[in-house]
Amino acid sequence: MIDQKIFKAYDVRGVYPEEINEDVAYKIGWAFVEFLKNNNELGSRQIIVGRDARLSSDALFEALSQGIISQGIDVIDLGYVSTPLLYWAVINEGVDGGIIITASHNPAQYNGFKFCGLSAKPIGLGSGLEKVRDLALGKEEIPVSFSAGKISQKRLLDEYINSIQKQTDLSQLKPLEIIIDCGNGMMGPEVEMLIKKLPCRAEILFSEPDGNFPNHEANPIKEETLETLKEKVLSEKANLGIAFDGDGDRIGFLDERGEKIRGDFITAIIAQELLKENRGQKILYEVRSSKAVRETIEKSGGIPVLGRAGHALIKDQMRKEDIFFAGELSGHYFFKQLGIIDNALFAMLLVLKIISQEDKPISEIVKPFQKYYQSGEINFEVENKEEILKSLEEKYSSADKILKIDGLTAEFKDWWFNVRPSNTEPLLRLNIEAESEDLLEEKTKELKSLFL
Repeated sequence: MIDQKIFKAYDVRGVYPEEINEDVAYKIGWAFVEFLKNNNELGSRQIIVGRDARLSSDALFEALSQGIISQGIDVIDLGYVSTPLLYWAVINEGVDGGIIITASHNPAQYNGFKFCGLSAKPIGLGSGLEKVRDLALGKEEIPVSFSAGKISQKRLLDEYINSIQKQTDLSQLKPLEIIIDCGNGMMGPEVEMLIKKLPCRAEILFSEPDGNFPNHEANPIKEETLETLKEKVLSEKANLGIAFDGDGDRIGFLDERGEKIRGDFITAIIAQELLKENRGQKILYEVRSSKAVRETIEKSGGIPVLGRAGHALIKDQMRKEDIFFAGELSGHYFFKQLGIIDNALFAMLLVLKIISQEDKPISEIVKPFQKYYQSGEINFEVENKEEILKSLEEKYSSADKILKIDGLTAEFKDWWFNVRPSNTEPLLRLNIEAESEDLLEEKTKELKSLFL
């Protein structure tokens, strides 16, 4: 029996083998094919499957693939790959969809599945994952096709790295000193191959994919996972520190002083760079982003578009509104030129290019955006999310602007806040920004009291 709670907003995720195991994987493979069949989306009759290096990934791959080929559909096995490589492969190979076996940045005992359809269009709750879930939950016995599909292997790392490298002019790149922490996730092989093609002098930490994650959790959002990287940046006097998450779709940066750079500030500097040759394009920034991001997009000749957090939601909005680039506070960066997919490796190349062009430390490049004061994300465990959001809307009804794009955003002349419900936990997440430290402290205290 499948536990329904493994179906999250954007993927399937749980502990192996208690919540996710071979039986679950087989049924999900079958259900994914059935979903595509019901939507008349089985033109090539091929699905790409990749996996990370978690200890359970091989066994789950075998079971998932058997579920797929039992319905007469072929599986193209990419082997061990990052999530962005799988997205790229789905687009470039022209297949019906893809599944990556991964639990992203979660600890070693977890595993899961991320899904995409034709052209790497994400499949999450609201865009098809609920149908995959219902199909998987509703079947005890899976029917088998009389003509089973086959599993073939394809290794696309060389082609992928060459394709990403060619997407931007790196001729002006300087021999920067960089430290890259791959966290024993899936980015080690990609980074090692790409760095050989660049003039940068790089030291790569924990490049060997290892499902035990022996050094630290592969999660660049957590400060404690960046300690070794910070020490190396300082001791080597490096220009930049870079950290990837477990499946390689998120990236974090440290400046030359070992200080973490906010993800929305990276959105701002990449937007500036891309808008040099793409003026008038739309740039999406999400509700937790500093006001400085919107100001930078406007100043650089772009059209700022506010959006919700979450990779599937962002990609959907990019498609609907023809958005050129999007950035998320968590370190996801999305590019229309790559096929509307998030790609941390391409974001890294753009940041290296920007530092080389500016010919000054990254801390100086980011400094103009540091004109406001932020609370950081504050989480509150609550059961009555909607009631609290409603009471906050009433209390702050005098705001200059009230937005309900993702939770509740209230904007005032010299401060703003956003409260958004978690998609996966009984949490409300609060972010506040103000024009002075005193005002931030006052408003943080004020808002915190309303959650108690």
